[in-house]
Amino acid sequence: MRAMPVLKKSLSKSLIAVIASVGGACLEATTDIIKKNLEPALISVRNSFEDRLSPLPEHALIGLSLDFYMPSTLGSETSAEGVSASIPGRSCRKSGGHDIVRVFDESANAHRTNAVMIIHCSPSGRVSVSLAPQNGQIVPIYEGHFKDGEKAGFPGVPGSYYAGVLTIHRLDAVEPKGPWVPANKCQVDNSCNPEDFSIN
Repeated sequence: MRAMPVLKKSLSKSLIAVIASVGGACLEATTDIIKKNLEPALISVRNSFEDRLSPLPEHALIGLSLDFYMPSTLGSETSAEGVSASIPGRSCRKSGGHDIVRVFDESANAHRTNAVMIIHCSPSGRVSVSLAPQNGQIVPIYEGHFKDGEKAGFPGVPGSYYAGVLTIHRLDAVEPKGPWVPANKCQVDNSCNPEDFSIN
């Protein structure tokens, strides 16, 4: 008779363990489904609001530079290769943003980097940079709103490109406000002597 309560207790613990396992698996699956479906939609809505409410100034100019660094074991004179691009703010402000695809120009010394740089900028100034290596799998390097001079390192892909650094700058100049004041007194009365500015 005593075996029956022990058996019930054992079955009860086993049933609780099974329910907890199944519940945990279901919860994890539900979380993954929500993350895969809901998160991109929320990000898209946020980006859309940013593009409408906080557009990039038309005079803005974004400059991007990718530098790939060759290991010294290659023994060649080239220690780095680079590619750059600039995007005017007015292009980014177009509906859907602006895309640039840039390849390496063949130089007299050829090049070791075999990848295509893919850039997209949105009306709010959000930038995404990816590389398309020889294997065809696009590798995202950077996405977001950048700070002037921001750098992002990226790993290499064997057979396509070596590791490197992406640098992003705001290249637009903001003209100072207020009156223009001559730097030298002679500029005011036009009495400057060219010899005053000669370098010895």
